[in-house]
Amino acid sequence: MPTNAELIQQGLIHHRAGQIGLAMDRYTEVLRNDPRDADALYYIAMIACQDGQYDKGIELARRALAFKPGQARAHILIGQALHRQGKIADALEAFDQALACDINSAEAYGSRANMLSELGRHTEALSSFDRALALKPNSANDWLNRGATLEAMARIEEAIASYDRALAIDAQFPHAHANRANALYDSGRYADALDGYDRALALAPDTAELHLARGYALKALGRLDEALIAADRAAALKPDLPQPQNGRAAILAALGRDEDARAAEAKAATLAGALDDKQKAQAERVRAETGNPA
Repeated sequence: MPTNAELIQQGLIHHRAGQIGLAMDRYTEVLRNDPRDADALYYIAMIACQDGQYDKGIELARRALAFKPGQARAHILIGQALHRQGKIADALEAFDQALACDINSAEAYGSRANMLSELGRHTEALSSFDRALALKPNSANDWLNRGATLEAMARIEEAIASYDRALAIDAQFPHAHANRANALYDSGRYADALDGYDRALALAPDTAELHLARGYALKALGRLDEALIAADRAAALKPDLPQPQNGRAAILAALGRDEDARAAEAKAATLAGALDDKQKAQAERVRAETGNPA
């Protein structure tokens, strides 16, 4: 009969292979043997969060901590789940607790930095990213998010340098190509931005936002017919969003096609209204289901 440690290892093998049902069988067998096994509780909590069951994941991770305090990974999992629920301040507290358990956790520093950035505390976020990268310098995600924080601080050239570091680590990182292109566009380097959007689209060809951004770069370069084709592609990919129609309107106006521009503006306004109604309806459903404000 396998020991609990052996069952955990078997579960991890299945878990890493994406065989979640088999992994759960092993973890739950451990809990039948020992309901206080913190490792099994943690891995089941991880599966719950991966399945979008964040409240269940948080509860299981807290049970794991009750039986085995000091687990940075459990606090990190709780923080990630809270972030998914939009509870940014609570998530930040969880990442701080993770660091109280392990002062050398690069993941906790990086996650903490993301929360600080979302809260608008950019200077603190930058410091936390730097701590994360001192511990794990080859984290492309941390370089990416550090760049986004620097952009929010209007430190554009430093942001571009940070995106360059991300791409030096992972040249096939479409988000880094896109963010770098956005920063170049904001600094008026439209040709370089266009090249960046093309690189991002080579990796993520069906991203409407990239096609629209590419259209704006082409418009800034005076290549209006190509810009309209790019905006049309964005609208085809995201027909329910107003932004591509607004982009089309701006390009059509620049082409002197005023009637078509007005039609695109009207369509954008209609889509924006429908989107606003949908968001209000979703908020009402949340209030009805939970009894709390959305």
